Amino acid sequence: MCPEHKVEHTGKNAGAIVMACELLRLDPERDREFLIELAVGQARRLCTNLVCEDNSVCHTFRPGRHDPFNCSNSVIDGGACSDALAHIVLALGSDLGAEDRERFRAASLLHARSYLRYAVLDKGIPAQRAWGLTGLAGAWALENDDLLSTAAIEAVGVLEGIQHSDGSYPYHPREWGGQHPGSADVSAFYQSRVTGFVLFALERMGRDPRAALFAGPLVRGLDFLAALQAPDGVKCGLVEAKPWYWGAEYEVASHPFDVYALAAGFRCFGREVHARAAVRAFRAWSAHLTAEGRPQSHRAAGGRRQSYQCPVFWAGHAMWMARALEDLERAAQVPDEPARKSGAIDLRTTWFPDAQLGRIEDGAVIAWVRGARPGVNVHHGSPTGAGLVRVWSKERGADVLDKGHLRGVPEGEWSADVGSFAPRRGWRANRDELRFAFWLARVAWRRGRFMEALTTPFDVARRSLIGYASKCASSGFDLEASVEVAVDGVTVRSALAHRDGSRVNGAALERSYTVDGEGLSVDERIESTPACRGLHYHTPEGALDAVIRPSAATYRLA
Repeated sequence: MCPEHKVEHTGKNAGAIVMACELLRLDPERDREFLIELAVGQARRLCTNLVCEDNSVCHTFRPGRHDPFNCSNSVIDGGACSDALAHIVLALGSDLGAEDRERFRAASLLHARSYLRYAVLDKGIPAQRAWGLTGLAGAWALENDDLLSTAAIEAVGVLEGIQHSDGSYPYHPREWGGQHPGSADVSAFYQSRVTGFVLFALERMGRDPRAALFAGPLVRGLDFLAALQAPDGVKCGLVEAKPWYWGAEYEVASHPFDVYALAAGFRCFGREVHARAAVRAFRAWSAHLTAEGRPQSHRAAGGRRQSYQCPVFWAGHAMWMARALEDLERAAQVPDEPARKSGAIDLRTTWFPDAQLGRIEDGAVIAWVRGARPGVNVHHGSPTGAGLVRVWSKERGADVLDKGHLRGVPEGEWSADVGSFAPRRGWRANRDELRFAFWLARVAWRRGRFMEALTTPFDVARRSLIGYASKCASSGFDLEASVEVAVDGVTVRSALAHRDGSRVNGAALERSYTVDGEGLSVDERIESTPACRGLHYHTPEGALDAVIRPSAATYRLA
């Protein structure tokens, strides 16, 4: 039972089966009896939780969607459970009693045949379909049923079809039922799941991911994932369709999926950039473990809060890291990329047009720049864009731009007061979010966070109704920026906008970000100024050679 959500997270507990089996395979004499007992006991529990839905032939693993405090649904739990039951049968074989082996096998197949083969083709979120695909592929490995393989390959094709041409995935596409435009944004948290799960499912079904039919989408997905990552192993967390999930501007809870996708991808496609990214992701995740092994999504700091998910979720997801251990060891043998000397003319600009994300790099820095993005409210869509979203200094080994979106207008942005307080604007953007705020309060109360539960509705109201009604406008709130890409950087043309993305009439900005071997040069100009008050540029604390004027700003970050 999860000590925080007070519910049995069946789909996450399934991860213990895979972790135990993988540890047994890699080190068969270490804790053998304990690990077998753990895996078998948990598999028996999964079978007990497999029930027939009312008025249906579908068999699903409870609680799934039936207990909202499970914070999951039937396709996620079912994919994980069917996969884990297939895994224990395939991995332990004769170490299982005949009765257990047949029971586990039958449960995996029954769920796949009665539910997963349909769910992988009709769920609205790509990552959920892909998770169901892992269980479908696992069941097929137990019995080569054409019904299962046909549904699985069709699901792979559909997932490839919804992938953007630049390798990114929408979190919840509008054409698949996404209710808010921001939910169709890309997600640093979810990116690796679709790619990693598809890769796993293909191999589980005996298909070669390197085949021309599959290789292109997989490599593009891995390339976009690697581009999100800085040398510290942490991805650019402000590129996120689902920001309400997280209590900070970054997370490492997705790293087990990152490690699997990147390490297995390196084995399949041999690209060293993926190997290095896999190792960095593993190290960042490991560094966030507490002394007793409890995973964390982020470290505590001023302005941060606890995330919605729990350590049971994050520990269960580590099964994907366990599956990648051998690939990860091979990846760790790849030598580090040669350090590029400061001043060397070795510049890289990579632009991902569908995600509207640019990565600019030289020997001194890496900078991520966002262009246009879908609509936003307090819970959906990336919270900032139309400019810099992260800058990493290679010499300092640290971020040199504080976006601090939880604490107000971030560094590297223009802000001004325009118009007056507009309650209708806040209501239009967030009227549906207040009901969800009471759900978040219920979850916090159940977790024993009583003060958080009492304050959550007021906090959401403050950040949504009041925050979006504010007269404050910022360059980072613009949703419709245009971008020109050059070899040495990008130029963003945008406007001041209110938090909901509504533009300020008459405001036009040109923002240039270039690298020259010595770092990032920033050149910001307001080309036309509307009737606004208190126009101000929030200069980064680490800015060098800064020249700030009423309508222009230049400086360097290195």
